[in-house]
Amino acid sequence: MSLAVRHTQRLERRRTPFLACRADPRFSYCLYVPPRAPAGPRPLLVVVHGDRRTAERYRDALTDFADTHGCVVLAPLFPVGVPEPEDVLSYKRLRRRDVRFDLVLLRMVEEAAARWPVRSDRFLLHGYSGGGQFALRFSYLHPERLVGVSVGAPSSITRLDPALPWPAGIADVGEKFGVAHPLGGPLPLRPPLPVHVTVGELDTRPLRRPLGATRLGQALALHQHLVERGLPATLEVVPGLAHNGFALLPAATRFLSTLLPGG
Repeated sequence: MSLAVRHTQRLERRRTPFLACRADPRFSYCLYVPPRAPAGPRPLLVVVHGDRRTAERYRDALTDFADTHGCVVLAPLFPVGVPEPEDVLSYKRLRRRDVRFDLVLLRMVEEAAARWPVRSDRFLLHGYSGGGQFALRFSYLHPERLVGVSVGAPSSITRLDPALPWPAGIADVGEKFGVAHPLGGPLPLRPPLPVHVTVGELDTRPLRRPLGATRLGQALALHQHLVERGLPATLEVVPGLAHNGFALLPAATRFLSTLLPGG
């Protein structure tokens, strides 16, 4: 057996190393592929990290969920410093200069589906903290690609408000993203996307932006905003929990499991 073949086989194992995104090698992703799952394309769960970039840890924390549901997990890594040195925040807002972070994620999904039996047309999405901001905004721009989205403890939210510029609102999404109707247009012309908003009960540390706000308050405001606009949004406040993305995963996976076959 050649060395190249042995290396290829190593990549096919349950936990992959980080793979460079061929569309833009500045970004990478890792996967967990359950060893035993039904034949045919498998459901896909994408989990997006927060500021600490603990993508691999989120992937590993979801292996039991993946094994139970025959679901592949993909964890993208959006490193600090792209596209500008010391850039920490831009991935949460989906665009900076010529970088479209939402499109980078879609290319990662396509690349994974070309290599593993993964369903790429529609997938589950969860993000925490900064990843929660990414997940929410991605769902506005690409609702047709999602089965459902779980938004965990965002410090900043985007409202479906045509009077506010992105990322506070959606006034300029056509100019920035080429999207005329976030979330696919007004109800009832589109099928509603299930949205889950979750946060810890004790996630009340004051934020610098918006000044004096808390993640708990932001989550409550987001849920109320979505419900007022007719979206099937659910809220789960986890008792006794502060800002801890891994402790929040059970709430997210309970919701996501209801959207999988047999859930």
